[in-house]
Amino acid sequence: MKNYVLVIDGDLNTCKEIKYNLQDEYTDVYYTGSIQEALQIMEKENCSLVILDACIYQYDGTALIQQIRQMNPLPILALSETAGTADKVAALKCGADDVLNKPYDLEECLARAQALMRRYTQLNHITGRNYALVSHGNLMLDTARRQVTIDDETVILTKKEYDLLLYFIKNRNRVLAFEQIYTAVWHEEYLMDNSTIFYQVGNLRRKLKADWIETRYGMGYFIHNPGEL
Repeated sequence: MKNYVLVIDGDLNTCKEIKYNLQDEYTDVYYTGSIQEALQIMEKENCSLVILDACIYQYDGTALIQQIRQMNPLPILALSETAGTADKVAALKCGADDVLNKPYDLEECLARAQALMRRYTQLNHITGRNYALVSHGNLMLDTARRQVTIDDETVILTKKEYDLLLYFIKNRNRVLAFEQIYTAVWHEEYLMDNSTIFYQVGNLRRKLKADWIETRYGMGYFIHNPGEL
């Protein structure tokens, strides 16, 4: 089964250069300078990688990265002509997996693209099975096998720890009330006792080193994007 790569860049030469050097019998590469067309391609094709210009047509690159990340957990390689340290950190926090300065070395660009795609396809078992993945920074959940990895290392969770983690990640960037959490994860009537939730969250923080789970005292929890705290 082929891998599909999408290049989003207003520079046609950049698009063609990446396409004709990355494309082979195992990989098809699409390219476009239109954000709307790019989103349509992503809805249609099961892409394994997006390579994008972080400043396409003066569009807010971090907003585009966030929009793509909400649609799909696939890896994102951002290209930028102005990426200083602060810009790179912003792109990574918004969901990019790697940032490369323009003008880039073609061999380095291809190597980074292939490494990101290889990691994604291996985790997603694209060559034989199509599992849904949910990502949160360097953490990846294989929802079909209920498997959690951090930097490709498997983390062993109990059934309830996994259910709670998946619920947290699917509802990030919002306050989650104790009653809301308990009802969604335990599927039982909430009786104002939060000790079970506290215990499971404590286990997740310890096993995942999850500093992105913020306690909102008297309310519940807020799930940040990795690196925000």
